[in-house]
Amino acid sequence: MMTTLILIPLCVMGVLGLVMAVGLGLAAKKLAVETDPRIELLTEIMPGANCGACGFAGCSAYAKAIVEGGKEPVPCPVGGDETAKKMADILGIEPPVVPKTTAKIFCCGDISEKRQKGNYEGVKTCASATLVAGGTIMCSYGCLGFGDCVRICQFGAMKERPNLPPEIDEEKCTSCGLCVKACPRNLIKIIPKSAEYVVACSSLDRGKYVKRVCDTGCTGCKLCVKKCPNKAITVENNLAIINYELCKNAGECYKACPQGCIIWKNAQKS
Repeated sequence: MMTTLILIPLCVMGVLGLVMAVGLGLAAKKLAVETDPRIELLTEIMPGANCGACGFAGCSAYAKAIVEGGKEPVPCPVGGDETAKKMADILGIEPPVVPKTTAKIFCCGDISEKRQKGNYEGVKTCASATLVAGGTIMCSYGCLGFGDCVRICQFGAMKERPNLPPEIDEEKCTSCGLCVKACPRNLIKIIPKSAEYVVACSSLDRGKYVKRVCDTGCTGCKLCVKKCPNKAITVENNLAIINYELCKNAGECYKACPQGCIIWKNAQKS
């Protein structure tokens, strides 16, 4: 009698379990959402950096947006030409043009002790230091030198230098933009890799004050504007700006700059 009382509930539970398992299996099959196989294929060929340079949260999100959302494929700066061609093959379209670009720091000023406002004892990051009295150096537009951009670079393209802003290795830089977002002073910009000259300054202060706080800051003297044969340089808010669509790398601006804030990136190779 006792055995029967035990077996009956066990049998009932077993049958119910079987019925529920079959039901769940049928429901899963009926309610399954079809996934376009191209999403997985696109995700597999992407670099997996999940840097967000394409405008999406990560590589898989980008792949899903292209296939399901009908988004126009944008060049993946990390993947480059090879990834662009593979994406085009999967999607059956012409490969997008991947511009050759690199990140550049628009500051070349001295950040040694003599340029500091005082002895900063706070958290050693640019994001923290910029909140303290507008930054730790006398130039309110210059690099603070704590290396937030160096730490966030996933490709080893940046290295710190003593008393100077970090250096960017163009061969390793993928133009992912993480360093651009990390700089609290907006000193890093993405420019064409073909550009040989950079106004390595971001100061909007008047020339007289710039000379007081920096030996290599732009004073807005406009000598570079006068010398440029292609009219590629303008001065806005006391700062020289190069229009890289007009610039032909003539180099006259570099020769004319009395402050030395226009950098020729190939100078060390010559």
